[in-house]
Amino acid sequence: MQDVRPVLVLVETEGSDLGSPSRLLQSRYRVVTCPVESVALEYVSESVPAVVLQDASALYLEGPTIVQRWKLACPETRILFLDAEGPWALLMEPEDPDSGMVRINPCVLDEVASAVEEMLDGDGVAARKEVEDGRMAYLVV
Repeated sequence: MQDVRPVLVLVETEGSDLGSPSRLLQSRYRVVTCPVESVALEYVSESVPAVVLQDASALYLEGPTIVQRWKLACPETRILFLDAEGPWALLMEPEDPDSGMVRINPCVLDEVASAVEEMLDGDGVAARKEVEDGRMAYLVV
């Protein structure tokens, strides 16, 4: 039987703590973990996964350049960043790097797989405003 779950590449570099989210994501995604960004970039360009998930510290430190680097490797893949603090998590998806727009989705860490799926299923129109349940917002940073 072939696994039909979408592929999620988890870039867990030194200092990031994405072990718990990785376990939680396996219910809905085939999780491929890579501790080296250059290797993950090569994998993404060859395999075109649905999403790349990284610790938000990478976004905080590198800003738009990290998004540009990943989009060059695979424009079709969605790039998400996760900031997890205790039982809460904040998923972020930078839009056009030049605009500074970031789509965010706060969630309980135990529901991170659902939150990722919600972000991937969102259309561009819904992403520009708060959605009905009040969880998703569109911000400028």
